[in-house]
Amino acid sequence: MAHPAVKDFVRALGEIDRSKRETEVFADFCEMAYCALAKQASPYADQREALEAQYMQAVGRYRDKNDVRKMPAMMGLALSTIAAGGVDFMGQVAAEIGALDAGLGQFFTPYEVSRLMAEMDLGDATAAVAAKGFLTLCEPAAGAGGMMLAAADTLDRQGVDLCHVWMEGTELSRSTYHILYVQVAARGIAGRMICGNSLSGEIYAQAFTPAAGEFVARHGHPFASQIAAEQAEAHEVKKSRADRHAGAAAPGRSRIVILVVRINLAALRGGLFCLVSCIFMSVVFVS
Repeated sequence: MAHPAVKDFVRALGEIDRSKRETEVFADFCEMAYCALAKQASPYADQREALEAQYMQAVGRYRDKNDVRKMPAMMGLALSTIAAGGVDFMGQVAAEIGALDAGLGQFFTPYEVSRLMAEMDLGDATAAVAAKGFLTLCEPAAGAGGMMLAAADTLDRQGVDLCHVWMEGTELSRSTYHILYVQVAARGIAGRMICGNSLSGEIYAQAFTPAAGEFVARHGHPFASQIAAEQAEAHEVKKSRADRHAGAAAPGRSRIVILVVRINLAALRGGLFCLVSCIFMSVVFVS
């Protein structure tokens, strides 16, 4: 059964620009919400400018600006409900209005199922936080972020403060990526959300959540140790290659190697005479 706030949200959604489909209005709403939240959290001026332009482009799709003025109330309803935990709010809305595309493999996973999986996967997260100081989680097929919300709720139950948790989620669909970002940001989760392909490693867009700055200020870069290890490994590989090729000739050049030379000098009566004995010289040309 849908959350009561979801029903109120869907009702308000239906009152906006009736010339558009509910799914279209929902996508526009999520895009504007994403732009507004990501702009505040971005440390990059060029990204903030791009998000502002993207926001205004979405606003421009509505002739009656009163429709746009209704959206802040919807935003408040969504953010407060998500922040309270225990619900995949946007996922339920998408399912209610038929915004999921089965052709793209999109389907709604009930929150209870996501929560069960999170409880099974996380185990005792308090031990991991105690050992390292923080915990990192990665969701390579994040969808609308339902599993990440369930993970946050599970960590809450275990007594893990979310200020010690960093999450990264990747979603291929741009419209679903907007939903993902809004939900994770509203839940107060620190991390980076990515619109991209987890299989190919391609990244089309990415944004830090508002809580990311506090996490970095407290713990530093979440993957600092991994980055340092990779850099050290790359340095060792480079050094090993250099050692193997030390003294080797550069392509196109020649060098002379003298293997053995021994000269004996003998002073003989009637003058100085140089006697060269047992001279063995090998000249090697390397191209």
